[in-house]
Amino acid sequence: MKRSSSDLKALSRETLNRQWGLPIGALLLIFICSIILTMVITALMNPYSILSIVTCQIMLYIVSLFISVLQAGYMKMHLNINRKEPYELKNLIQPFTMQPDRFLTLNLILLLGEVVLSLPLDILSYRTDGLESLGFSLGATLIQALVNLLLSLFFGLSNYLLLDNPEMGAIEAMKTSCRLMKGNKGRYFYINLSFIPLEVICIFTCYIGYLWLEPYIQNTFAHFYMDVTGELDHPRPDPKDAAEVSFSEQ
Repeated sequence: MKRSSSDLKALSRETLNRQWGLPIGALLLIFICSIILTMVITALMNPYSILSIVTCQIMLYIVSLFISVLQAGYMKMHLNINRKEPYELKNLIQPFTMQPDRFLTLNLILLLGEVVLSLPLDILSYRTDGLESLGFSLGATLIQALVNLLLSLFFGLSNYLLLDNPEMGAIEAMKTSCRLMKGNKGRYFYINLSFIPLEVICIFTCYIGYLWLEPYIQNTFAHFYMDVTGELDHPRPDPKDAAEVSFSEQ
């Protein structure tokens, strides 16, 4: 049964009730890692050298790949929460123990799609000053956001598939995601749009509201994945129950 955006969001609010602490803490950890690494790299950049700018930009993309693997771990945390399985901060690094090259390959392919279109504007933002630099930077950010949204309409389930299928490769996960997203792109797009009013409100809270909004968004998309794959209608058997059945059969 295909659930509406409001149904999935209601499920997420119910699931996260009294369980906000660890998801918020994990989100803060990812954010702090990203900010520190980005600040270190940009501090080393010489804005008057094209070579330095390109080198730093490449390093920032490498940082982005590293953060993308942590974000896959964050997805794993929300899957565990939804499945009523144990979850902990170590979920963030779990993809690094599950053949991380699969996650790196997937996110490198997706990153390249953004880079091809946004890199020229990124370079121009470093080479200019004032409002002109801000304009180029905002343009690059907007392009990245639009390309990311477009790609997610096809490959948005790929990380979840890699998490649930350790034997699956990056390309196979992308193909499977494309197949699963057929007939579901509209729902996925609408879910993204439905969070925009809350995102605007968070701006007026000096972005503090994002500490609650981002876990809410991620948990909703984890529910969306479980809905598309049919898991919400046919939940996975509890590992403890399966073990008890196996023991009784012996």
